[in-house]
Amino acid sequence: MSDLLKTVKSFGLTQFYFSLSVEDKAALEKYSRNLSCYPGKILSCSPDCPGCFTVTSAAQFLWATAANSLPDKKLEFAERLLTHALDIAVEEEDKAWIHANLAQVYYDLHKIKPEASKKSIHHCRELIKLGYMKSWAQKLIEEIMVFQV
Repeated sequence: MSDLLKTVKSFGLTQFYFSLSVEDKAALEKYSRNLSCYPGKILSCSPDCPGCFTVTSAAQFLWATAANSLPDKKLEFAERLLTHALDIAVEEEDKAWIHANLAQVYYDLHKIKPEASKKSIHHCRELIKLGYMKSWAQKLIEEIMVFQV
């Protein structure tokens, strides 16, 4: 069994994985390849370790994979992963990262899809409510408002 399938199974994402297109499955493998994944285990990592991020939940696996795909503008793929991640996220910090990534996805789409502006603003507001990345979220809202005028 491939490492991806082992990870998918261990995080309880089998049904979600099988709902993806062949192209999305390939993207999932590509963009999750370099993640350190340890389902159900929290590894100790020193707070000042600059390159230490270990994925410990299904929601983290999905949002981190989606975030890795954003520089390549795989926006619809990222949106699918992030939407599912938001549905299953338990930790507040995971929800914040998911909202931040969704805000970015919709910001990148707002020139193409007019409804994306509202979605980006919604996710920025959710991020602010959670108390994370407030300054960044407010700046993104301001930028979007300039485009709407």
